[in-house]
Amino acid sequence: MLKYGIFIKDFNNNHLILNIDFMNNDEQKKEGKGNDGAPPKKRITIYINATPHEEEKDEMTYDEVVTLAFPDFPQHPERNYSVKYVRGQGNKPEGILSPGGQVKLKDGMEFTVTPTGQS
Repeated sequence: MLKYGIFIKDFNNNHLILNIDFMNNDEQKKEGKGNDGAPPKKRITIYINATPHEEEKDEMTYDEVVTLAFPDFPQHPERNYSVKYVRGQGNKPEGILSPGGQVKLKDGMEFTVTPTGQS
């Protein structure tokens, strides 16, 4: 593994005084660490209108879910959508995600996003 570092050596006593190593992001990923040195978040797969999406988030907002289902949503925020989910977290395995709301994600969670026809 290639590391970058700063080394300060005491040549009289032949001792290493200071050794600071730096790893780039690719090396951190190989060692299973994120950009901040912490382990990366677990990737989960959620399904939006039967299309799989891999996420590293713990939660997702109404706007994020709708945008994955309908990518032009940010350009048309006046459009309304119904967002229902099943296979969610244990305390609320199914429900409705309302505008402005957010929901905790779980691997295998399924969302159904449909236009309401209202604006």
